[in-house]
Amino acid sequence: MRTNHAALITALPAERLEAFVKDWLSVRTRDYHSSQRWNGTGDMGRDVVGYVTERRHEGDWDNYQCKQLGTRLSEASAFVELGKIFMHVADGAFRLPRAYFFVAPRGMVRNVLTFIAHPERFRQAFIDRWDDVCAPALVENSVVPLSPEIEAAIRAFDFTRVHGFDAGSLSEDPAIRPVLVKWFDDDPGEAPPGVVPEDMQAEEAPYLRQLVDAYGERETIVFAGAHEVLTHPVWGDDLRDQRQRFFHAVEFKRYYRESTFPEVMSAFTEDVYHGVVDTHREAYPDALGRMTAVMKEAKSVAPAGALARYARVPVKQGVCHHFINEGRLSWKR
Repeated sequence: MRTNHAALITALPAERLEAFVKDWLSVRTRDYHSSQRWNGTGDMGRDVVGYVTERRHEGDWDNYQCKQLGTRLSEASAFVELGKIFMHVADGAFRLPRAYFFVAPRGMVRNVLTFIAHPERFRQAFIDRWDDVCAPALVENSVVPLSPEIEAAIRAFDFTRVHGFDAGSLSEDPAIRPVLVKWFDDDPGEAPPGVVPEDMQAEEAPYLRQLVDAYGERETIVFAGAHEVLTHPVWGDDLRDQRQRFFHAVEFKRYYRESTFPEVMSAFTEDVYHGVVDTHREAYPDALGRMTAVMKEAKSVAPAGALARYARVPVKQGVCHHFINEGRLSWKR
């Protein structure tokens, strides 16, 4: 049965919703340089912020206002929350955000949706209704009048960049998968098999160089390169197998980099490394003997975590070739 992620997001406590959104922004590296959670008192209307550049608040930034409510986000709450931003911009606390997002798992009332759909109507409503809706609600025991500075901020803001996420749309965002895996043990699915290109690729150079040397050491000849090994009656098939393992691991890493947090893949590769490193350190008559022993040992490594069920033998063996590329292991002494 398919997991109802929207229901799980709706059930998160308010503090946890902010943390969930922070994790969501952290994987959106194409959108943001970094992100920050401004939870608690004194957040100035910011719950989670996505910074577009390293200049953070001195550059473009997006605000995510998280409202975990028992009902839909009301019209008054929408005005007050966005009004806090205009007030603090007028005070010089930060520049206007590039975009503003309401994250309201239970959704927004129709009037809020209508304002979002009519940006200029929304802008004018802020000016017309500031004294009644915003002024008495922004600062406790105080009234904040519509000053020239606040009005200038309202007029300068791009209301076309106001959006809303309910639990359903949030759970369907293209970048949300790693967060669902982390928070709800969602199944990331199986990585597709690797595809071996006919031509040798630059990313293969380090481990191929060591393999070519290892085959030559065993045969007591010098192979001109991997292409010559491929024509050998014995080692040609072995090299084809090794390349297939390498590219299975390439695709495995690529897929789970996009569907899980970095620490998931890091834990997987560390399990493989520590599963084979003792075998690697033993004495062997030649480099090919070491490689063969490590490949045999890799079969039995049983990584833990979210990727355990998808850790097929060729992937674990291919990761060992990646260790060669990274300099963590070497087939020759």
